[in-house]
Amino acid sequence: MTTAYAPTTSIAQTMPPSETQTFLTLLIVDEDRFVREACREAAVAIGYSAKSTDSFDQALWSVESENIDVVFLAASGDFLAALRRLKEKRPAIEVIAMTNNGTLRFAVDAMKAGAYEVIAKPFGLAEVKRLLQDVGNHLRVKTESRLECERHRSARGFGNMIGHSPAMEMLYRMIGKAARTSHPVLITGESGTGKEMVAKALHYSGPCREKAFIPVDCGSLVTIRRRFVRAHVAMVLAITPAACGYGL
Repeated sequence: MTTAYAPTTSIAQTMPPSETQTFLTLLIVDEDRFVREACREAAVAIGYSAKSTDSFDQALWSVESENIDVVFLAASGDFLAALRRLKEKRPAIEVIAMTNNGTLRFAVDAMKAGAYEVIAKPFGLAEVKRLLQDVGNHLRVKTESRLECERHRSARGFGNMIGHSPAMEMLYRMIGKAARTSHPVLITGESGTGKEMVAKALHYSGPCREKAFIPVDCGSLVTIRRRFVRAHVAMVLAITPAACGYGL
């Protein structure tokens, strides 16, 4: 049995005025209280809802359980492993690395691990605001593109599937949601209900769309195997007497 629990380290949260709210949430993870407060102030000023913590375990729990859009993560300890864990928990999250080590090597490694940007300490509020506006625009464009793609798919169907009934609309949404993950998908249904069409739609809507889609009929595999076994047995029965010198 797995037990979920919330770490005891508290998270400070600040909400922006309603007229400036962007509906994006920033999480600042840094042991330096001054850095946390400065970043939170800059984020709230441009409409973010901002939270902060000095604990990576608390940050990981927040990313898993809350709707966090952007993380400012201080580079300390095994930073690259921490970054990868955040991205594994929520691939769509954008992580900005805050570091005292402003080398090109660190920046390259961080970007390869999934960081959106690297910001070197010390930094000013203007730089934080510019970066947050940039990542906010990036997330907005990405969201609009995804929604437009889903609307387009819903209007035209997926592949050879057509229909605008509530059931088909729900199916299109399920396909779109499943296609954005890398997890295996099991499609069940009676013969002739379109399982292969759904599988093809998942494939060409997902990250492997550039690769070949190869349907395999498991029923045919069973038939082929049975035929192979029968042929092999017949061949053995035909060869064995001759090999033993008895003839046929």
